[in-house]
Amino acid sequence: MEKIISIIVLASLFIFCINTSSSSANNQKKKNPPLGKSGQSSEEDAEVPLSFKNVIGNWRLKYSGNYGYYFSLSPNYRALVIIYLNTQALIFRGVYTINDENKLRINISEMKDEPRVTALNLYKGFMKAKSSYFLFAGYRVKKNNRAALNLQPRAIVIDGNNSDGYFEPSIKLAKEP
Repeated sequence: MEKIISIIVLASLFIFCINTSSSSANNQKKKNPPLGKSGQSSEEDAEVPLSFKNVIGNWRLKYSGNYGYYFSLSPNYRALVIIYLNTQALIFRGVYTINDENKLRINISEMKDEPRVTALNLYKGFMKAKSSYFLFAGYRVKKNNRAALNLQPRAIVIDGNNSDGYFEPSIKLAKEP
């Protein structure tokens, strides 16, 4: 368990560094967004609070070097979270809920460390998790007719061990078709 926690902490720090450098490049592009037909910026975000209906689907954030996140949130409240760490992947299964304060909580029931990222085995080799969950504040965004899920991690607890704030400040997941 401690190995998985240390991998999550290191991966989050690494992904945060990648995200920080790429977001500064994106900020340069956002200074003069193109104008739409109405004269408003065509990149304007329409933030929508999280609900059980609008989070359903497969969501992905991919960085270079095969790093990133994959969230699958199904209508029956099951959740699958995969954290890609170059040549390995951490896989978490559980159930999710959304509370009134616009927070997404994924209660983790099983997890595993997969040594490769191709042909992931999502059915066998999982370990039961106790007192484990991810807690995110967030909202859904529709930008240029593309749905995205913006999540800010608030707590990551694995087998009762807290990550103590070592995680990426914002995860912007794009909805897969």
